[in-house]
Amino acid sequence: MSKLKELARNSLQVAPFILSNTIIFIPYFLFLSLSDGETMEKVLPFVLFYTFRMTGIFLLKSFKLALTSFNILIISILIGGAGCLIGMLGQFYFPTYLFSAVLLGLSASWLPAANTTVNYHEKQQGYSALTGRKYLFILVILGGLIASLMLTKELRIPLVLAEYALLYIAAYHTVTHYPDYEIDFNEVDQQVISIKEFFLFLFFFVLLLFIRSARLLLAPQLLDIGIIGFSALFLIAAWYLNQQRKIWRLPLWLNLMTFANGMCMNFLLLFGTFYVSLRLGIDRLTANLYVPYVLGIVGAAVVINCLYRLFPKVDPKIVHLGGFILALFLLFFRPLFPIGIFLLSCLISATGTFLNQQYYQEKILPQDQRIIAKYSTQTKGSVSHQLLLMSILWLLTKQAQLPAKTVLQITAHKTHNPMALQLVEHVHIISIVGLMLFFSFIIYEVLKGNKMSSNDM
Repeated sequence: MSKLKELARNSLQVAPFILSNTIIFIPYFLFLSLSDGETMEKVLPFVLFYTFRMTGIFLLKSFKLALTSFNILIISILIGGAGCLIGMLGQFYFPTYLFSAVLLGLSASWLPAANTTVNYHEKQQGYSALTGRKYLFILVILGGLIASLMLTKELRIPLVLAEYALLYIAAYHTVTHYPDYEIDFNEVDQQVISIKEFFLFLFFFVLLLFIRSARLLLAPQLLDIGIIGFSALFLIAAWYLNQQRKIWRLPLWLNLMTFANGMCMNFLLLFGTFYVSLRLGIDRLTANLYVPYVLGIVGAAVVINCLYRLFPKVDPKIVHLGGFILALFLLFFRPLFPIGIFLLSCLISATGTFLNQQYYQEKILPQDQRIIAKYSTQTKGSVSHQLLLMSILWLLTKQAQLPAKTVLQITAHKTHNPMALQLVEHVHIISIVGLMLFFSFIIYEVLKGNKMSSNDM
């Protein structure tokens, strides 16, 4: 009996980790499978999940409630669990998928940041829910989820949502038994709205809503609105950042590196998906993108530690940035593409952990806001890269005098037009060169900051 209790306890304790690491992409694929590419009703669940997942962190920052990260974690678990239960009714009444998508999107946006912060708090108190031997339970549960994803759509969606509901219940049981926390929703600040963050949430939400809807419905008019809106936002953001740069509280390199990490994540998953599908064939997608991506996440700690040992006297920030440049360079060569994806995935994951540590040590920010600030900046990078990528594709399409619908066909992997495929190669080169130059600039900022620090000593 004691062994059964230990098995049950271990299974419960890994639930927050599994949710934090899968909530972004498993519901993504579930809701995407509902889309028929023709009717807004079938497209909307995926669009709502994606937009709330990408912009929910700005909504969280816009409400200046005096909630701890633990309270935010509890809220994200509760709304995520509710989203799963509501979504299970979608087989009988399709509109329930819309409510499910909104709740799961918000949970996916808030849970990883809050869970990371709570884990750091717990480690400081000498408690860790995730020990080495529990990784076996993680692999078993992940194996069950992946097996469920391979079923037919009629069985896959309700089964995976039911499994997720159980994970949310297990996560709630686990986090409410952490020794150093208690739930308290009593205190609320007087100023409950941050206009800047709410505006950012609203603007990004509307832009992504238009662009995602355009991509799934192949509607060029919606794409035009999204691109024009992004151009206006880009100009406003450039002016605003120029005005605010001198009063930033965090080091410039930290903001830039976090922003670039978000850009690389979007580059890997968004651009990588349609590049591999169009250039190598959709049947090569798993071997050339998804498998290297997952292996990169699993092997991130080993790879980054090897790089640290190879360059023991080099600033760790330079090691990460140099690793990104190398990984991107490998993507120029088609035979090395899977290796480049693996290394890029390793760097994204390892740099995310490195940045979490850096933000958590920044005493200039309130303790419960540090990791949330990191995720906010990283999301800005991811959203900006997506909008920038679509804008470049749109401009190149106009220059080549192709119809705007070509952009949507490219991103939906539905074209074999030789000119369109050539555009994809151009975007491939522009994206890699642009990111490499960006990382080179961050290296320059790091070296300049190190030099100034050594001169001050």
